[in-house]
Amino acid sequence: MIAQNKNMLNHRSSMRSCCTGSEVTANVTNVIYHSHFFMYLLYLSEILPLEWLSVLNCYLIVICNPSIINPGPDMNANSLSIYYQNVQGLIPFSYLADENPKFDDTKICELQNFIFTSLPDIIILNETWLKPSINSSEIIPAHLYHTFRSDRSHNTHPRDYNNPKKFRENGGGVLISIRSNLSLMAKKIEIKCKAELLAVEITLEDKSKIIIVTCYRVGTLGVENANEIISAIKVLSRKKSIRKILLAGDLNLKGIDWENCVGKTNVENILLTGFAECGLVQCVRDATHNKGGILDVVLTSSVNSLDNLKVHKDKSYCNSDHFPITFDIKTIIKRIKIPKRKCYNYSKADWGALNREFTNIPWELILDCMDPESAWCNFSKILHYYMEKFVPKITVKNEHKPPWFDAECYQKCKEKDKLHKKFKANKTITNEIKFKHCRKEFKEMIKTKMRANLCDTQRNQLTKKFWSHVKSNSKSTRIPEAVYLDGKCSSDPSTKANMFNQFFFRQFS
Repeated sequence: MIAQNKNMLNHRSSMRSCCTGSEVTANVTNVIYHSHFFMYLLYLSEILPLEWLSVLNCYLIVICNPSIINPGPDMNANSLSIYYQNVQGLIPFSYLADENPKFDDTKICELQNFIFTSLPDIIILNETWLKPSINSSEIIPAHLYHTFRSDRSHNTHPRDYNNPKKFRENGGGVLISIRSNLSLMAKKIEIKCKAELLAVEITLEDKSKIIIVTCYRVGTLGVENANEIISAIKVLSRKKSIRKILLAGDLNLKGIDWENCVGKTNVENILLTGFAECGLVQCVRDATHNKGGILDVVLTSSVNSLDNLKVHKDKSYCNSDHFPITFDIKTIIKRIKIPKRKCYNYSKADWGALNREFTNIPWELILDCMDPESAWCNFSKILHYYMEKFVPKITVKNEHKPPWFDAECYQKCKEKDKLHKKFKANKTITNEIKFKHCRKEFKEMIKTKMRANLCDTQRNQLTKKFWSHVKSNSKSTRIPEAVYLDGKCSSDPSTKANMFNQFFFRQFS
């Protein structure tokens, strides 16, 4: 071991001696010092016991690897992480005209999986395709994020009455979500703007303000829409106490040469001039669409405040033809510590004691002559009391994750991402089939676990997981194999349904 460390030290000393200029003298001095010190350690190794040799070896490792004691600054502690993407619709295209459309399950699962595993501080989405009938908490969990939305309407996307079919009435929509554990105040800025633009003002603890803006612009819109966007940004830039403005969105400006700030059309040049007048600089330099071109932009009034900007061409946080973009905003921010939640550990429950207690309870005296609501309240109180007594609780460390997102979901998600990365690197039919098959399995697993963990009561202590455990042990079913009514017995499904119908008709008529 001493010989190996001597070789490492000589190698490191030789590397240092390759420097030029004023560093040469310092490096030579360091080499001489370490050589003398090393010879002293060799002398000590002959007279000290084996335990001290281990200590000396560890010390040499630290000398040869200063990164161990100096890992560098933690930039994430003083920054806000941002995730942006044009998701190209969270509902299927065929349901765009419906007032109450269904979700695109694959995209919702992938998006929520990314949120639960990465927990970005701010989420910015374009082309959500959401409707007023859809609650934001159905997309992004309300206990984790405070969500602001601007769905497409005739105000944000005016019709062309000369050509009513020119622009799509449905679709569009923008969204900004901010983590609820951040020590800041966020509010939506109301702007009268005939464009799909959303602005949120963030006030930090030092009273300084950051404005986060997102805008989705259809590529066929003309000069009037471009002027609306620039006018709105100028209004925001004139607000007091604004430290910086950041705009992330899909502006469909594929003809602009961002290196030289030159556009091919009149609309592009109008927007370029407006951005320059507001002091906004475009930071994205890589293609953001799978067909090439910079369609999604990140504009900021403070370039130095942005860090780690990356266009993820090899990842699929949410299935779309636009690549996701992540970056950080450098700022001092405090995070509120969220208390850890507890849940019942049914596998460690004392079921024998619980059964004995339930057997000794005079249920007829407790529940007799009661209406169903009162009887259920009494039963649930008794059940809750004995559950607290005989079913232990465990502390869930990942309090930000929902109960259904367990280790099995996480492993399946990692497998899906691995196969997607392999498919992107080598686009063969085999790799594509494997990735799609794994993504389908992941989606089905998420849907199954979400249904299994739906809560049955308002008290949130009797979950379907509990009843599933009881059912698996009792081997019982909700509908009996045979139904008795008026002295008649039947096991035929159709006859049983009619007998249930007759019984409930008598009770409630």
